Amino acid sequence: MLACAEDHNALLARALGDDGRILRLPHEDIYSGNAHALAAYRRMLHGQVAAGVPGIRLVGALPLDQRPQQWAQWHRYEAVFNVAMDAMPLSAVCAYDRHEISDAMLDGVKETHPALLTPGGLVVNDRYLEPATVLRRTATTPGNIVSDSPPTLVLADLADATRLPELRARVRAALDGADGREHPRGRFAAAVTEVLGNAFRHGAPPITVRLWTTPIRLEATVTDCGQGFDNPLAGYIPPGNGSLPAGAGLWVARQACDTFEAFRSPTGFTVRLTTALPGPDTAVGPTGPATADSSTARADRARADARELARQLHAGIENRLVARQPGVEVPTGG
Repeated sequence: MLACAEDHNALLARALGDDGRILRLPHEDIYSGNAHALAAYRRMLHGQVAAGVPGIRLVGALPLDQRPQQWAQWHRYEAVFNVAMDAMPLSAVCAYDRHEISDAMLDGVKETHPALLTPGGLVVNDRYLEPATVLRRTATTPGNIVSDSPPTLVLADLADATRLPELRARVRAALDGADGREHPRGRFAAAVTEVLGNAFRHGAPPITVRLWTTPIRLEATVTDCGQGFDNPLAGYIPPGNGSLPAGAGLWVARQACDTFEAFRSPTGFTVRLTTALPGPDTAVGPTGPATADSSTARADRARADARELARQLHAGIENRLVARQPGVEVPTGG
């Protein structure tokens, strides 16, 4: 599996002789968000194993966003990946270009990979930290990143769980835009109401929901007076083996928004959700925005790749990948 930028996928495939066992993944579709990427890989790997594939090798490259808030999301993803894929017959190489990442980002890379691929071969990484440790170290702290404008909707002093259907309807109504963006707004409404339901089930009243909407961004906070959850992996991996039993609300919420952050404050426990909306010149596709200056050919090719990937995963792949001892590797050079 190759999950790098399109031109890098092509170079890697060519170097491997364009073997029929090579599967190129559409980079923009896989890495649309950290929780989405984890879920996408789990679905793909489960599909490969179900089709009889004995082993999978993956070369992937994350989107390199130098903004601290964005990199923090992918730093957490790298930590969780080790847990989410632990039982899979997978050997993964995460490719980073040393010329493009900062020293702080490189430190984060070394914290989240148990082995390093060096010019001299594979070596054990003595700077590797357990995923839970990394997630606790990068836990979100309260910060004012919401719009300076008043909230679009405030639901305060909530204590009666029987009102949940009414409250869900009010959240959906506040997000019911008629500007062609119903899909991301609907997903965001689902994320907010899942967190609200979780607060009723596991938190302590009173509960407060605040929702901000702008032409380019949706944001919400759900605060209750309880202690919150202490498991930093909560919501990253679905309960059960790919099914969605009761208790999967946090997982659903992470899937349905761009960022999901949780933190304690003097007044209680807060979950903050955000989703970016496409701009006026952006077309919305099945998995997210595609910039207007992307060529039609590239968009068509990405859609075709995604359709072919789905076909192979559901129908089974005739050419099986070569088995390899599972492990996680990361090159220190680009």
